[in-house]
Amino acid sequence: MKLDKLSIILGFIVYCSLAVFLGFYSYKLLLVFIGISALIFLITKLHFEPFLSILIVAIILGLFLGLSPNTLIDSIEKGTGSLLGHLSLILGLGAMFGRILEELGAVEITAKKMISTFGIKRIQLGLLIAGMCISFSLFFDVAFILVIPIILAVAKELDLDRIYLALPASIGVLTIHALFPPHPSPSIITKTFHLNMAEVFFYGLIVAIPTALIGGLLLTNSKLVKTMPITKKATNSINVLKIENQIMSSSFAILLMLLPVILITIPTIFLGIPNLPTNIKGILSIISNPVTALIISLLIAIIKLMKAKGLRVSSVVPLLSQSIKTIAVVLLINGAAGGLKQVLVDSKVTDEIVSLTNGLNLSPIVISFIVAAILRISLGSATIAAITTLAIVEPLVPTVSYSPVFIMLSITAGSMFCSHVNDPGFWLFKQYLNLDFKTTFKTWTLGTTVSALIAFVIILIITSLT
Repeated sequence: MKLDKLSIILGFIVYCSLAVFLGFYSYKLLLVFIGISALIFLITKLHFEPFLSILIVAIILGLFLGLSPNTLIDSIEKGTGSLLGHLSLILGLGAMFGRILEELGAVEITAKKMISTFGIKRIQLGLLIAGMCISFSLFFDVAFILVIPIILAVAKELDLDRIYLALPASIGVLTIHALFPPHPSPSIITKTFHLNMAEVFFYGLIVAIPTALIGGLLLTNSKLVKTMPITKKATNSINVLKIENQIMSSSFAILLMLLPVILITIPTIFLGIPNLPTNIKGILSIISNPVTALIISLLIAIIKLMKAKGLRVSSVVPLLSQSIKTIAVVLLINGAAGGLKQVLVDSKVTDEIVSLTNGLNLSPIVISFIVAAILRISLGSATIAAITTLAIVEPLVPTVSYSPVFIMLSITAGSMFCSHVNDPGFWLFKQYLNLDFKTTFKTWTLGTTVSALIAFVIILIITSLT
């Protein structure tokens, strides 16, 4: 029997066994299992529109779970509205900020400064750090698209394997995108769990740095991923780092890229000072809000662009309008995911899950990672996987004795797991590097899988020590 047929048979047996177990324990959990399976089938096999797929499954699942039609519609509207009320501002401002940064050339300046700082022999590390810094302010696809031309140009000039440079930088971009606000899923989870932003960034960096280094650098240089070593041409090259028409210093470019993170983190730290005057607390709270931080950063970037290129406001407006158009589909899909989340909450499915997990004596951190990883493999979108997992594990948060930030990190780490053909990131990596499927699976898919597992192990270690 061929391996692929054997895999299908074993998968079917496992699927049926899990369905029987859930059906024996709770009919509601069985319905959710079937509903999620239907959602996976619609998106991955029929290639149906994800926004409509999620809405259809939410409606049918809600009816079968016992919600009245009026209650069901209210749940979907409530879930969609509450999610988009926060997310639309983050996505919209983030897209605008990214477009202005691109127009300023701040991304290229930041990346090449990192390269020149770390030198040719440590160029992988330089590009990885550049990818991480850029991704703090930009969404994954935007950050990837802006970084990859620099990677390809450096690879050509230095006569290096493109994968040797691209995989570390791409893993760095994904790690920051998955773990940190103001990106969608960590922002929503942070808001839902009422987490301290400084704590999120502190523990997030503890997880993100070794994850990116091991998942990016060590994996790329391992026997699993065969890449070209540094060549003599690379060692002798001195012209690759030249930046044409640079309109700002490297220090200002890096500062501008990281400004939203700085505005979020520093005021949050000062808010922990005892006996701080109320008026100062109010100002710091406003500044540390991700929306406010992005608005301030965007305005500074716009002013810099207008001064540097002698533009009027009327010339900047089209750039902002174009950037907003690119996020419409993302907003719809995530809004629908919020509606599905609320249906699961209002139908009391989450109570059943809490009861089941208590009976199995599984840690909420383990549950968070496993559920997010399964949904990531199934649905492709890291954001949808994280938000859906949030709906399932949210009732577990009051039961834990440690900080909920570890559950948040576990969810987001699971959402990085095993990017493959149903993930847009997979296709970006494959197409821009002109790779075949086998190579893409051995590099990008393997890299995302290893990185997620590394992050999860680090989270378990930190939790055991706190």
